[in-house]
Amino acid sequence: MTSVGRGLLGLGAALVILIGATPASSQVENLLPTGDGPAEEDVVRGPVSPAGAFGRSLLVPGWGHFASESPTRGAFYVAAQSATMWMIFKSASKRRSAERLRELERVAVKSELRLSGVQNPDSLRFLSDNDPRVQGWDDLRETRSQQVEDWISLGVFLTLLGAADAFVAAHLADFPEPLSIDLLPGVGPREVEFRLSYPLGRIPGRWE
Repeated sequence: MTSVGRGLLGLGAALVILIGATPASSQVENLLPTGDGPAEEDVVRGPVSPAGAFGRSLLVPGWGHFASESPTRGAFYVAAQSATMWMIFKSASKRRSAERLRELERVAVKSELRLSGVQNPDSLRFLSDNDPRVQGWDDLRETRSQQVEDWISLGVFLTLLGAADAFVAAHLADFPEPLSIDLLPGVGPREVEFRLSYPLGRIPGRWE
């Protein structure tokens, strides 16, 4: 596996570990102030649990997002993972073509060697395998194999990323008010800032 593939798989594994360390929604609710807040039955619940959204997106791209009412993000992962699957299929097809053409070239080289007087099977195998024309196809086959591995690694990464994102989307669906993300100009001419805001409302017992 190439360094790109190992890096993607490592990043995907880190996302899964990070999500596993995230407290569940029930644990978060225990940290919220109690007293004059809404009753438990009045708290808005998301349409699917974070763990359920995570598992759904592992099985089917975008399923967890659609279940947590995030269709735009779900459509993105459906498109991205479908394109990756197509590229895996296409790269594997090109690798098979390279293998087939390499074998045809090898047969042609063996025929030339026989015409030149080489009849020993071991000599034919050694000389044909080390012929520059055959080695050129070997290099192309190796390149195609690396491409297949990289696309597979990207597919695994997108699957883990989509599942982690569905987990977060289901968590956000538990909140009665949506989070807002604002893009603001930074200090420098080429800098931008992201601002994440959530309306908490008035905390009971304060400013009264």
